[in-house]
Amino acid sequence: MDFSSIQPSRDFSMNDNPAQTQKRTLERLFDAAATLFWVKGYAATTTREIAAAVGIQQASLYYHIASKEDLLYQLCVSSLEQIRTDVQAAVDEVRDPLGRIRALIRAHLATLLTYQVRHVTMLTELRALSSRHHEQVLGLRKQYGRLVRSVIEEAQSAGVVRTDISAQYLYLALLNVLNWAVLWFRRDQELPADRLSGLFTPVFLDGAAVLPARVPPMPPDFPAGPRKKSASRGRKFAEAGEKPTAERMLNAAAALFSKKGYTATSTREIAALLRIQKASLYYHIESKEDLLYDICKSSLERIRLDVAAAVENVPDPFERTSTLVRTHIESMLRDQDRHSATLSEMRALSKERLAHVISLRDAYEDLVRSVLQDAQSAGALRADISVKYLCLILLGLVNRVEVWYRRNGALSPGELGEILAVIFLSGAAATARD
Repeated sequence: MDFSSIQPSRDFSMNDNPAQTQKRTLERLFDAAATLFWVKGYAATTTREIAAAVGIQQASLYYHIASKEDLLYQLCVSSLEQIRTDVQAAVDEVRDPLGRIRALIRAHLATLLTYQVRHVTMLTELRALSSRHHEQVLGLRKQYGRLVRSVIEEAQSAGVVRTDISAQYLYLALLNVLNWAVLWFRRDQELPADRLSGLFTPVFLDGAAVLPARVPPMPPDFPAGPRKKSASRGRKFAEAGEKPTAERMLNAAAALFSKKGYTATSTREIAALLRIQKASLYYHIESKEDLLYDICKSSLERIRLDVAAAVENVPDPFERTSTLVRTHIESMLRDQDRHSATLSEMRALSKERLAHVISLRDAYEDLVRSVLQDAQSAGALRADISVKYLCLILLGLVNRVEVWYRRNGALSPGELGEILAVIFLSGAAATARD
């Protein structure tokens, strides 16, 4: 991601008092650290580099923070508190239930994109926090999630938002779409946040389909209840003394990269998970980067092949779009660790390898865009929103699932894919299906 177009979060007067000066310096530290953490990764960034980026001595840094980890923690807390405060204030000003959802979307996007670089950091580096700080930040995130969910539940109670899909999945779908924008928004290339909210809101509430009634209604009481406990997300990597296959090596590395981060994971840890000696690992690879590169390639190639095969023999453009959503979810969650590692760690690749991985990502996005373009040209999808933004909204809806989906939850990947296809095509509003 190129942050060259991102400006500091706020401007400050040089006539500030000492408390304001301290706050100003801390704000600059947040912006500088967040940018470095994204470009280099939290583990690879030093406090010396952060201090240099702000223009102070390394020793002076500790006047403002206790440690690098404390800086990351404060950054996450301040960002979450800011977005919760802004959204709460926005929805409190509106009494109409649907108007409150619209206000939520506007305020969330405005704050998210004002503090874009910080929210990218939270997306990728939250796992680097100590367990105590991690739990505290997750608590704040859940608190904000409850606010969003309560707004949707109020609209359901008022009869203006569909009730055949639980508020749990409606609010997660909404946050998927909104939070994905932090990864693709370019201040000098995209619409401003207020105009983006004008695109996101109708798709979430009314759906992307011209005739939402074409979307089959959700079955009554779907899902019927908790699923039987499924196999663990973790895979059997290798038995002691057993030679690891290429697939097992990639699975083991992906599990660690998605949990700890690429930089923070050692080849010794990967070898230990495979129950082999570290030296034996290098019989199969030349470097740790080989593993990350193969993880990124395999995840992107697999999902493109799966989706292309699924939509190939579906002649109806509307049904092709629905099939795309369902297949994307099932393919992505089949290799959840690999997709998680690809999303958050591909920036660690060397320049040439990163360029190749980006080309694979772009090829898949071209496939998604072509399916949506065909559906729009056929009159199946709304024409008041460009395919570019329909594609970005859809990719946000489906890709962010890997952050929160749990295999032992209430929904199978196939069931979740059905729900998200319905939300994208027919929207959340009760009137969208009349």
